[in-house]
Amino acid sequence: MKVQWHHAECFGEADRSAAEDRIGALASDHDDLIDVRISARTSEHHRHGGQEVRIVCAARGQEIVAARTRPDASLALHEAIDAFEREVWRMRHRRTQRRRARPEAGT
Repeated sequence: MKVQWHHAECFGEADRSAAEDRIGALASDHDDLIDVRISARTSEHHRHGGQEVRIVCAARGQEIVAARTRPDASLALHEAIDAFEREVWRMRHRRTQRRRARPEAGT
């Protein structure tokens, strides 16, 4: 799995490293996360303002997207990763439930 950064200059080295560590921990012992792209941009939304961080991941047959907008890019990154982790666990839980729900072959 590879993490690609777009507009990485919005984040400090420590933030990028921490984000890659958290995403790497999600990918360890699993082969469902294929490609992760993290991008930042200035949001023009009148209520939230600030920086929008978007995480897009190709994950074995589907796409996971998590985004957060906060005044600070670092805070938006950490919250987007929290949301991304929840979506990955939700995807894996649904996959496990579908396997359990299948009838046994030959019965």
